[in-house]
Amino acid sequence: MGLNRRPSIVLEVLLFIAALCFLFPVFFLVQMSFKEPRYFFKPYELPHSFYLDYYKSAFTDMAFFRGLSNTLLITAGALGLTILVASMAGYVLSRRQEKLFRFAYIFFLSGMVIPAVGSLIPLFTMAVDIHLMNTRTLLVLIYTAGFIPFASFLYAAFTKSIPRELEESASLDGCGPLRLYWRIIFPLLLPATGTFIVTNVYGVWNDFLTPLIFLNQPEKMTLMPQIVQFMFNKQSVNYGPVFAVSVLAMLPLVVLFAFTQKYMLRGLTAGAVKG
Repeated sequence: MGLNRRPSIVLEVLLFIAALCFLFPVFFLVQMSFKEPRYFFKPYELPHSFYLDYYKSAFTDMAFFRGLSNTLLITAGALGLTILVASMAGYVLSRRQEKLFRFAYIFFLSGMVIPAVGSLIPLFTMAVDIHLMNTRTLLVLIYTAGFIPFASFLYAAFTKSIPRELEESASLDGCGPLRLYWRIIFPLLLPATGTFIVTNVYGVWNDFLTPLIFLNQPEKMTLMPQIVQFMFNKQSVNYGPVFAVSVLAMLPLVVLFAFTQKYMLRGLTAGAVKG
């Protein structure tokens, strides 16, 4: 009994240490955003008071809410459109066994091996040809195209755990294909949806390269390029407001993870078991 207990305690201690290592950068970021200028270059000294001038400067000198609204709009649009398209595609690809659909499934998965950086030049050329440069719609479409392969694979794998008897019963009751999907199948895919959101929202929210390439108007810029431009557009860099804006940019993701982590855990476990 004691021998079995000892490895468990050691593992818990190791996991606790690993958690501290991951949380330390977050703690460092937050405490630096409240530190007075005279103590700012003493990174390991805790702030003596809650110094809020950095946050005031971030709100006055930088259009934070404009960047936040652009980021929210692009992130919600890309994730929402991907969920709409990929959930239906994954459902059909998992249920149909014809060769055409098997080929389509492999074709969808092939998109996961294409590096995003390698497609920037063709995307740029195409965006100029279709007159979508410097629009938030273009970013939504680019992110959606990049997410669809993984999301379709995720939804197809999770759909296989849903018993076919549910669909047969609904069909016997006169439920059409679209109604069957939206009223019965899609609610059962919420764990997969939560998993997709939690694992991919960071890629859109923290993306720096794509908005920098495809957007050139300040009123359409997202948070990450905006923070970098705010930091380097001044003759002398004041890192205090940069830390403050970084904390504000991090908060929505923390709140989102707090509300969706249970769906992610359910998706990771239930999607791997076929019912």
